[in-house]
Amino acid sequence: MDSRKNLVLGLDLGTTSVKAVILHPETYQVLQACSHDTNADVTSDIGPLGSEQDVVKIMKAAEICVGNLDHENLKKVYLIGVSGQMHGCMLWKGKPWVKNGRGEIELIEAKYSRLYTWQDSRCTREFLASLPVPESHLRIATGHGCASMFWLQKHCPEFVESFDRAGTVMDFVVSALCDLDHPVMSVQSAASWGYFDSRKNEWNLERLSSAGFPTHLLPEVKYPGCIAGHLQTSWLGLVPIGTRVSAAMGDLPCSVLPSLENPTDAVINIGTSAQVVTRAPKGFAPPTSKAASPVEYFPFFEGRYLKVAAALNGGNAIAAFIDMLHEWMSALGCHVTKDSMYDKAISAAMQVGKTDLVINPTLLGERHQPDLRASVSNIMTNNVSLGHVMRAMCCGVITNLHNMLPRESLVEDGVTRIVGCGSALVRNKILQEELESIFGLSVVYKEGGNAAVGAALAVILYHENNEST
Repeated sequence: MDSRKNLVLGLDLGTTSVKAVILHPETYQVLQACSHDTNADVTSDIGPLGSEQDVVKIMKAAEICVGNLDHENLKKVYLIGVSGQMHGCMLWKGKPWVKNGRGEIELIEAKYSRLYTWQDSRCTREFLASLPVPESHLRIATGHGCASMFWLQKHCPEFVESFDRAGTVMDFVVSALCDLDHPVMSVQSAASWGYFDSRKNEWNLERLSSAGFPTHLLPEVKYPGCIAGHLQTSWLGLVPIGTRVSAAMGDLPCSVLPSLENPTDAVINIGTSAQVVTRAPKGFAPPTSKAASPVEYFPFFEGRYLKVAAALNGGNAIAAFIDMLHEWMSALGCHVTKDSMYDKAISAAMQVGKTDLVINPTLLGERHQPDLRASVSNIMTNNVSLGHVMRAMCCGVITNLHNMLPRESLVEDGVTRIVGCGSALVRNKILQEELESIFGLSVVYKEGGNAAVGAALAVILYHENNEST
């Protein structure tokens, strides 16, 4: 390794924002961090059931975020670890990107699709029942890449035929950075798409093709931490040509990696969505997921698995409440920013120690209960203030998680401490209070436990253990 190139860039393409960090590969110290909102949501042609994002906005947010890091540090980067939002999918044809004179990536219109995100609800229970049973320990659900592509193949076959590649949005970004002929995907993302057997490390090609799935679109799958390619030109005129770029990893395992310090820890991560996570022991063989079970086992690192209760409803439920308030206030002629409204709602909830208002904030349902909807109960004249409602919202988010993987189950697994992380949790004191009260275990919070840090750490650790790669 060139002694002048001794830093690692971690990049996470999240649902609402992009995060980037510079990490020292020997001390694992975060030298600098940056975040930039994507504002990428677009209205779907199928209405509210669709959840789609503009890929150009995601790409631009990534370049703005990276460009805001110290330029001298970027010139010393020799390795890039990439992660991003799991389950989602997009399609493209050929190489729909060019590099301009500033080293930025520009996309060619009509040669790539929107991103169909993990929040997409177009695949109904009836549609999912019509699909072949996966040869995998993981179930298929709406918002999963293969399910979304099955839907597109059935309802928009000519649209699908116009493309020859597919992947997650972070696979697309890695492909563009490295000018790849064919996309590369990590085991973690492949498992999140469905119809991938992580125990055999292969797609269910026979089952997919027999059901008319366009299997030629599927990416090559590599182990998390593996290199997908190298920068063919200097990125932004700063990150050196030849820099190695990892196959994009899942944001959940990358978020958990910096936080799971001890075998007796559980991680509760609340960002856009929310998860309760523990690490399964070495040699653990995951059982087949049951449709009604909220717990699944996702690939982690070094062949290990995470035990996960993944809620679709987390920070997004609270954001929906703030959006509703903002819309009401605007309709009433009052103009307050969403950030200010959020801060005021937190302050009001701090004045309410406890509320008997009950909010079940499951706006998106849950994968094990797709027909579940949000509700409010026990409404009285004295518990409908902003403070009561905000506290009830936060309590509902934590209660939903606890219902999926309760304290008793954690204790049975030997958990003695919870590590709290995720942007929604670390900035929200009310969520923290409800977490500590409802789970009743010791809790520590880690602001640095984001997926960009984990992506950088994962690629460092992989190459420490696989020097010949």
